[in-house]
Formats: sequence, structure tokens, C-alpha cells
Amino acid sequence: MNLEYYIINGRGDGGSKFQLAKLQDESGNTYKGQYDMARHFSSLDEMTNYVAAEVVKKPVGEISLQPMNI
Repeated sequence: MNLEYYIINGRGDGGSKFQLAKLQDESGNTYKGQYDMARHFSSLDEMTNYVAAEVVKKPVGEISLQPMNI
């Protein structure tokens, strides 16, 4: 499953974290309301694990996350 993401940097203590602002799959599904937009992440691996387990409910190895080309 291919997903694109958009993040907002500069969150959390000292601005070292980021939050997931938008998530979209190849079909155009944006998963609106299905993930916690206020949650802060320290790494892309942490975000990937969250998206796999909590949002799309698939094993990490079955998803691919790429930044949105905005």
C-alpha cells in the first residue's frame, strides 16, 4: 500500500518533533478523522509504525510512505 504524507515540523519540546498533517493513499482516501492530528512524532519510523498499526491496520512491511509532492 502506497501512502503519501505531509508533516508539520517544529513541534514538541524544543521544536524537535513533528506532526502528521495529511495522509493520502493512491485512491485519494485522506483518512480524515482516522488518525490523531495532534500526536507528535520523533522520527519517521515512529510515524510509520503508528500509521501501519493504528490507521491502515496493516503490517509495516506492507506499506510505503513517501512525502507529498506539493
